[in-house]
Amino acid sequence: MTVALVAYYLGPRLGIGQYLDRLLPPLVEALVQKGIQLKILSSPNALQNTPALQQLKAYVEVIPELDYSPSRRYLWLATKFSQYCQHSGINLAVWLSNPVLLPWHPPTIAVIHDVNEWKAKEKYGSRLKTALRSLIYLDASIWLAKEIIAVSKATEDDLHHFRPQTRLKDKLKVISNGADSSLASLPPVNLPTSDHPFLLSVGRIDPAAKRLPEALALVRALREHSGQPWELRLVGGMNTSTQLEGEAFLDSVSQLEWVTYQGHVDDQTLAQCYRQAAAVVYLSESEGFGLPIAEAASFKKWVVVNEVNQAAIEVGKGAIIPISTQAPTTAAQKVIRQLALSTTASPNKSLPTWQTAADSYAADIQYWQAAVSQ
Repeated sequence: MTVALVAYYLGPRLGIGQYLDRLLPPLVEALVQKGIQLKILSSPNALQNTPALQQLKAYVEVIPELDYSPSRRYLWLATKFSQYCQHSGINLAVWLSNPVLLPWHPPTIAVIHDVNEWKAKEKYGSRLKTALRSLIYLDASIWLAKEIIAVSKATEDDLHHFRPQTRLKDKLKVISNGADSSLASLPPVNLPTSDHPFLLSVGRIDPAAKRLPEALALVRALREHSGQPWELRLVGGMNTSTQLEGEAFLDSVSQLEWVTYQGHVDDQTLAQCYRQAAAVVYLSESEGFGLPIAEAASFKKWVVVNEVNQAAIEVGKGAIIPISTQAPTTAAQKVIRQLALSTTASPNKSLPTWQTAADSYAADIQYWQAAVSQ
């Protein structure tokens, strides 16, 4: 029998795409070493944008329906996915992102990255739409999955906070994302340089979720109180769900000469951006992990984070400057003091790696495949 790793996302390779790119190579290797037959069920978009999926193409089966609109995708998964699994000999599905579980699907392991649908009631445009997403991706997983994997202790805490159920406690496990990054090993590339210090923001251009106006206020306060011409550089793409808000934010800052939007860039360019940054800014309140924090730490860069984001504090030990986003002047003074003491961070060397995460996934997959095959 065969294990299916379901690996898909929409839009550019941002959080989930980076997660898949880091996890899949060691996970596939670990499963193969255990003699487990596997398929990677992916979408055309994910295959096009994820180097790891391209390298593992021998294991990939492209499911065009995973790129459909939410309603059409759900319809296919509700009516065709179970039959597809039966024909393919799939007896265990591992949803690595956005799990969609129904009672007639094969036994499933569901990976949950965050609980934003519970934290922000209108995150996806309306209360109804957000509630439906919550029901499909989160509550159905709690009821139907054999095991739920949380990607961080912060995500585990959020799940227990919003759904303090015995059913959840019995099946929830934390396998922390790796905090190591291969970006630091990439060779330097030539990028325009500047004598001006800058904060680098990496990730989805989502003003509300990523607290980009607050990042802007922080840089403005740095310019006012440091005597230096600080700049803000934004690197990342946009998802369709927040594209209008992202474009409106970029339009609002387009006349500020000290703000630059570089768009979505390749890994070598991103690595060079980290090297040249004075520090990284990541002010999201509700992310389940925060890959840019781990990437920045691999370059020994300080990361300015929101003091209420427990996931950021968890992954950024030894390399973070926690601030209150409500007090930009105080925050700027804190950043100035820290950089004056040391421009180089000292990240915790005991944080988990992608290899250890992959080994843990593989062990659980092996256990559940044996259990459902009996």
